[in-house]
Amino acid sequence: MRVTDQMLFALATRSTGLARSRVEKSIEETSSGLRVSHPGDDPAVAGLLVQSRALQERFTAIAKAADTASSELTVADSAAASAGNSLLRARELAMQLVNPTYTAAQRVTGAAEVDQILLAVLSQLNTQLGDRYVFGGNRDATAPFNAAGAYLGDTAVRKVEIAPGVFAPASVRADAALKGVDPTTGAVTGADVLASLQALATALRANDMTGIRATLDPLADGLAQLASLRGQIGDAQNSMNMAVATNQAALNDERQRNSKLGDVDIIETTTALAQAQQALQASLSASAQGIRFTLLDYLR
Repeated sequence: MRVTDQMLFALATRSTGLARSRVEKSIEETSSGLRVSHPGDDPAVAGLLVQSRALQERFTAIAKAADTASSELTVADSAAASAGNSLLRARELAMQLVNPTYTAAQRVTGAAEVDQILLAVLSQLNTQLGDRYVFGGNRDATAPFNAAGAYLGDTAVRKVEIAPGVFAPASVRADAALKGVDPTTGAVTGADVLASLQALATALRANDMTGIRATLDPLADGLAQLASLRGQIGDAQNSMNMAVATNQAALNDERQRNSKLGDVDIIETTTALAQAQQALQASLSASAQGIRFTLLDYLR
């Protein structure tokens, strides 16, 4: 078959175009650091990259939510610890002032201190972080305890995702710890801490030795209930902190996987770019040489 000038030109154009495309692709990969910039570059890998990015977003969201929950639990633990210290002081006063050597006037002074302790405990139980009351269940905008000591929150325990599809408690039942409510049955089976403080203040003002003595056991039970509450907070906080660490590790692993899938090997890409440039130069030279011979033939 006779090779015409038109065929030579077409071949040269096609060869040069392919070489130029390889150079452009190598330049794009080298400059962007990405092996797959468009789905058409590698459809299978592009699909895996989309899945990988979705997982990264999921791990990030879970870690962020768990970290926020951990911060709330830290505030809750601090408030519960302060309430426990206040209750301990009230019991010390009861043990001290039940002694017959103290006068009625001294007990009235003690009652005033217990009043302040009650206000302090109420304030600690109504602690907020941002716009949320940490002991109110799902009722974020309402103080969980009123001035009379009644619980106004709900019985919900908030849960936070700690792994894809896995949820763990991120709050505690303050009514169970302070009002002596059994979280399973809803029945009052323990000590009502706030009512015990009110009873102590009343007994001290009335110089009622029997009434003062009657508050000692409920106050001790209240301290045990608060200790149990702090244990629950600690368990929940450990879960949240572990979730933050685990999801951060998973995120880092997924980022590395994403990098292996979509990022280029810089040495390999640089070498490919040099080879593509050499191929383009060779193609241009060969095309120019072929055209030169064709023109010479024509001039002859």
